[in-house]
Amino acid sequence: MKRNLVVAICFSVMMMATSASAQFRIGPTGGLNFNRQIFKSNTYRYDGIFKTRLGFHIGVLSDLVIRHDLSLQTELLYSLRGGHYKSERTNLAEEYHDDLGYVSLPICLTYKYDVKAGYIIVGAGPYLEKLIHSSHKYYSNGSNIESGQLRVGTDYTISQVKPWGAGVKIKAGFELKKGMYCVGYYDIGTTDINPQFQVTRNKTFGVQLAYIFSLTEEDRYNRFENFYEF
Repeated sequence: MKRNLVVAICFSVMMMATSASAQFRIGPTGGLNFNRQIFKSNTYRYDGIFKTRLGFHIGVLSDLVIRHDLSLQTELLYSLRGGHYKSERTNLAEEYHDDLGYVSLPICLTYKYDVKAGYIIVGAGPYLEKLIHSSHKYYSNGSNIESGQLRVGTDYTISQVKPWGAGVKIKAGFELKKGMYCVGYYDIGTTDINPQFQVTRNKTFGVQLAYIFSLTEEDRYNRFENFYEF
């Protein structure tokens, strides 16, 4: 079902881009992720013990202009998420960290406020992602108890992480009419990625840079003409 949804979304974006190719832009993107996992259990409170874990993302950003101040921005990213916690209780010290590599597809409706040389931008929308890589380490009282890839699946008796995730992306920043793009964003995971009885969600703050190319000469001319109007 989720795979069909991804295909349908990609096809819709491609069709819109074809019908409005004069206002379709695309370019490479990348940046840093500051990841934190939210973990909830009925038997133990994990409040305050999860720490930020650094990751990154890299991929392609497209910008489909709907009107002069509104666009649909779609991204296809490899995004490294994960989490880390350290807990000390009576006779028990635990430490755990994991890295989760996803292929992520955010789709954001983005508002642009024109400030002559560029735009102030604010956007939000859903994302869907597929887990393609995982690793973890678990220590108990200083000893490495478990490490390696996580068992991916939905069987609560043997699986450790679910293969799919989803959430909402919120972003704000600026875009120069010459193509440079910089935003800060917050990915809020809305799905439980833990197949067992505990609940785990990904939360990610990040900084994203991109350079967006205009695909037509007419669009490039309009953007550069506006850029030099002061």
